[in-house]
Amino acid sequence: MRVLEIFKKWLNPQKHEEAPVIITVHGYGRRRMHELDNLALWGKEDGLDIIQFDLFDIFDEKDCDWMKWVNRAKAKVDYYIMQNRRIYMVGFSMGGVIASYLASVCPVERLVLIAPAFNYLHVENITSMITKGASALLLNDKKEKNDIELPKSFYAAFSNTVKELKHCISEVHCPVLILHGDEDEVIPLRSSTQAYDKIPHDQKRLIILHEGHHRLLMDEKVSWEVYQLIRLFFNGILLPKEPKLHSPDYLDELKKQLYPDDEEPDDAVSEAKAGD
Repeated sequence: MRVLEIFKKWLNPQKHEEAPVIITVHGYGRRRMHELDNLALWGKEDGLDIIQFDLFDIFDEKDCDWMKWVNRAKAKVDYYIMQNRRIYMVGFSMGGVIASYLASVCPVERLVLIAPAFNYLHVENITSMITKGASALLLNDKKEKNDIELPKSFYAAFSNTVKELKHCISEVHCPVLILHGDEDEVIPLRSSTQAYDKIPHDQKRLIILHEGHHRLLMDEKVSWEVYQLIRLFFNGILLPKEPKLHSPDYLDELKKQLYPDDEEPDDAVSEAKAGD
């Protein structure tokens, strides 16, 4: 009997759906892909397949073509599409803008945006290649003596990335979770609220983390909560495909018992007066 069961399973193998790959896109900072190391660390403990990669080479000042940055990210997504993998994406800061673009042109199933940089710059106020948004980001990324700095040639690439791709959020047709700290010192909260309003998909949520700063996954106050929210979203517990059944409203049920013929109290009084 045991041999027969094994033979049947061999003839009719059960197809186990492969877990999705989670592709991360980092922001405009010196840490590059390592800005998402905590996500990778905790995700590995939970058995998640998380992909990290660098958009640019901080030691090559000529690596300042914004389209090459974006194409590197798209090549990573295309590779896993060719492997027939389901794609989830996480984009941080500038990477959130790039991830939104990729979700608009690739079969991305779920998208997480962490402090997305849709409002990094205001094109009409640019007086030089160094925008206020880029300057704020650099000041926020504290430097020390003999520290590593981003090449100045990167500023324009950063600006062009945001300028050319920020509209793509309105073309994303998959569930989206946006996370933003209310003490973000680099990206204004309105960057996320305005982006949220533009997302056409019904399954979307913006969660604001109190006392959260820009680098939410490196912020000791909120980083663990950020990770748990991402997990709940990817597991379909947060923003499930089907809405959860709610308990009936007690007052509605009480009215049905008191007025089984759907007659409201005012109507009953009015009819009584009319009879008099």
